Amino acid sequence: MFKQLGIAMAMICFAYAVNAQDCRVELKGIVTDFHDGEPLAFAQLYIKDLQKGTSTNENGEYVLSNLCAGTFDMVITHPECETKTIQIEVQNDKIQNFTLEHHINDLDQVEVVADVHDDHEKTQSSTRVSEETINEFSGATLGDALATVQGVSVLKTGNSVTKPIIHGLFGSRVTIVNNGLRQQDQEWGVEHAPNIDLNTASNIQVIKGASALRYGGDAIGGTIVIDPERYLAKDTLKGQAIAQLQSNGRGGSFTGSVSNYKKSGWYQQATLTYKKLGDFEAPDYVLSNTGSQTYAGNFAIGYHKFEYGASIRYSYYNTELGILRASHLGNSSSLVTSINTGVPSVIRDFTYNVDPPKQDVEHHGLQLDAYRRIQGLGKLELNYAFQFNNRLEFDIRRQAFDGEASLDLDLLTHTLAAFLVIDSMEDTEVELGIDGLYQNNSPNPATGIRRLIPDYESQKIGGFASFNHQLSDQWLFDAGLRYDYYRIDADKFYLQNRWEGLGYDQQFPEFEVREIDNQILTNPVFDYHLFAFSAGAKYLLEEHYDFALNLSTANRAPNPSELFSDGLHHALASIELGQLDLRKEQSYKLNFVAHAVHDNLDVEVNPYLNIVEDYVQLIPNGIETTTRGAFPVYQYEQVSAVLAGVDVGATWDIFKIYSVDPERQFLDPVIEKHLSLNSRFSYIYGQNRTNDEPLINMPPTQFFNELVWTNGILDNLELKISNQSTLKQTRFPDNDYEVEIPDDQGNTRIETVRISESPAGYSLWNVGAGYSFAKAKLNLRVNNVFNTNYRNYLNRQRFYADDIGTDVQLQFIYNF
Repeated sequence: MFKQLGIAMAMICFAYAVNAQDCRVELKGIVTDFHDGEPLAFAQLYIKDLQKGTSTNENGEYVLSNLCAGTFDMVITHPECETKTIQIEVQNDKIQNFTLEHHINDLDQVEVVADVHDDHEKTQSSTRVSEETINEFSGATLGDALATVQGVSVLKTGNSVTKPIIHGLFGSRVTIVNNGLRQQDQEWGVEHAPNIDLNTASNIQVIKGASALRYGGDAIGGTIVIDPERYLAKDTLKGQAIAQLQSNGRGGSFTGSVSNYKKSGWYQQATLTYKKLGDFEAPDYVLSNTGSQTYAGNFAIGYHKFEYGASIRYSYYNTELGILRASHLGNSSSLVTSINTGVPSVIRDFTYNVDPPKQDVEHHGLQLDAYRRIQGLGKLELNYAFQFNNRLEFDIRRQAFDGEASLDLDLLTHTLAAFLVIDSMEDTEVELGIDGLYQNNSPNPATGIRRLIPDYESQKIGGFASFNHQLSDQWLFDAGLRYDYYRIDADKFYLQNRWEGLGYDQQFPEFEVREIDNQILTNPVFDYHLFAFSAGAKYLLEEHYDFALNLSTANRAPNPSELFSDGLHHALASIELGQLDLRKEQSYKLNFVAHAVHDNLDVEVNPYLNIVEDYVQLIPNGIETTTRGAFPVYQYEQVSAVLAGVDVGATWDIFKIYSVDPERQFLDPVIEKHLSLNSRFSYIYGQNRTNDEPLINMPPTQFFNELVWTNGILDNLELKISNQSTLKQTRFPDNDYEVEIPDDQGNTRIETVRISESPAGYSLWNVGAGYSFAKAKLNLRVNNVFNTNYRNYLNRQRFYADDIGTDVQLQFIYNF
């Protein structure tokens, strides 16, 4: 017995000795910057398997003691650096050094922040849309999601065609960048919505002003940067499925995405989306022919390493959109009655059919990207992209052309760009870039209808330089300069009486090619030299307050619609007239941002002033009766304009209770219970200084408040109640006009078309609930709870019908 006891004691002692030996391993080293070799203080190192971690000291040094021998994954993080996960083997005491890139500038590598404000790394005014908000609007449009940002409104043609407005500016003044690619899909039209599937986005940044010079210098309104999910440096397969049903439109959507990542660097991503909706409904009637159907796909394959990488991405987007039937009328009497009474002239039973008038748009995008990090210098990027956009617009046509498109446009775009980010200097980062564009627009003459937009080719080549300099812990400066040369070469037929009536035969005789019957073939060629400059400073007061001032100036050349429009725009049921002698716009914008975090309150205030010389606007000036009916006439003109306003965003954590798992002390604490109030406010003043009157289509004053209660009643249950209040726009120009209305006896009467008056203000209440379980979440939302009748001043269909009523949405999200 004593012999057995002695053997047992010996085995215990031996096991203890082995254990003591194996678990006394020390790992130490230094974490440095990849480019300049400088030590990185306060980098975090965490061993997943052992749940042990530490941080580097001021010299970038770290020590991990009492480790057990073995192989494990080390996660290394540092503010503004790309997180690294490295597998290391430790058998004995070991020195292991690590490198991180400290000066990351790629927008696709910036984390999505949880609050409504930006992470304030630049002097520009910018805001991020969180991934949660993107998921919430999965079944809606990009414009609807962007409208959650203070200072951003939406210009609508019905409920399916939405276009973002930033600080009162829209169209080609707002650049949309999708995965580094500037979207080219005939964005010049008022009713042309961006052909982008919102579900491909993981992060959206709204930059308010002409500060994003990398993507062009003509974005005098702002830039919207959409980024997909970033690469994960580990072997994993992940994805998401979102299914949504909604009562208004009696349809829904489904989107599925999957990403396959390999530690070796290879990855594949795919997203598919389908949406189907029938006629929307106002509180009192069906909005006939407002249904839609959308197919979208996005596929990518790439190789991503810290030092180099490349990718290829293909995107497809197809949408069929109905245009309110009541907006297409047969004669001037019906048109005047509809506009003046506000009662739709056509109300039919609900249907999923999408009949003329309608749009059918198809967009293809192919993108090739490559990058290489150059040690001691920075990062070199090369990008090529091809885009093809086909736009069909269908009017109500008869006989041989019944069912044929009235407008058929093919837009083909090639872009090539090279960028160099120099980030090897300690406090200064420089970015240089050059890019070129070739574009060809081809209308189909087989439509049998006079072309609204002519054949044209355009070329653009430009370059920019920008820098950021951290003068001290309190002061940050940035500046940039860009130049673009832009040429547009068109072939267009004008009716001879219109050409001469506008005085173009005297002003542009060099454009005349030849006369054919009663038409003149012309070859307008325009060259523009476009300059943009931006400079700003930011002051950080302690850790909770910062103030930024940014001044930018930029040019924008008139777009093809503004120059050449000449006829019926079927999607809008209006006649548009361009103007050949338009000059480039010149914007001077001053942006100030004050941001404060005090206790549980986070507030950002953004006043701004934008003076735009030769501002192009589209104004109504009468009615014209054609063989296809009576339509309002809109004409482009240039004026001197001033736009000034203020945006306010705030988040108040009324209370927040944390819980911390002591075994996972190196991870952030988890919010256990949370009640917060999210608020935003926007006001803009737009004035036509040339005619001393308000600018047309300026967003009215808006208030938004949302109360969010998380885990208050039940764990994993989130409750929301929100109110959106829009005031009546009291500042609008008087563009009312008189028309002659014939009666059955051959007499005429004079009627005033009240097209200028803005609709009354309104207040909408919305409620929602979300419950999370396992890897899924179920969301229930009710928009416009009280079925309020209202009309939005920025909806071109407000002349004919009310906006939509109550909408109940049920959404299921599953992550894997």
